[in-house]
Amino acid sequence: MCRVPGGVWLLTRLMRIPSFRNNRNGYGGMSLRGIPDEIMDDWFGPATRSRAIRRDFAKFAASAPKRDTLPAWSERLRDFDRPVLVVWATEDRLMPREHGHRLAELYPQGRLIEIAHSSTLVPEDQPERLAEVLTDFLYRTGAAPARDTD
Repeated sequence: MCRVPGGVWLLTRLMRIPSFRNNRNGYGGMSLRGIPDEIMDDWFGPATRSRAIRRDFAKFAASAPKRDTLPAWSERLRDFDRPVLVVWATEDRLMPREHGHRLAELYPQGRLIEIAHSSTLVPEDQPERLAEVLTDFLYRTGAAPARDTD
């Protein structure tokens, strides 16, 4: 849709319709809890008002590399010599679970944590668990985050 002239404009208009917005095969399937309307409005609102944002969104959406390029790029991840945390949702309908395992295995110091009861947007479905996992990773790797003392 983003490669068709006017496609992003149409998408931003369709995102106003609840049945389209909440469709389980699109954005509605990215969260088990559902994405609150005010968040969706924050995501798509600027594009409804700005031709420049729609243009940039279309460029981004249409810029995915060719399928035969991705394996070569993926292999380069093996050269990254720092700790890597891959967080993956166990009930993600858009990104297969086995991809999380494969991604973590590419990094020499990769570690996979799966978040249960979550889909693609882990911060929407399990924000507390995600914060716990990230904080633990930072402490274990020596990059202790600042703690709120209030």
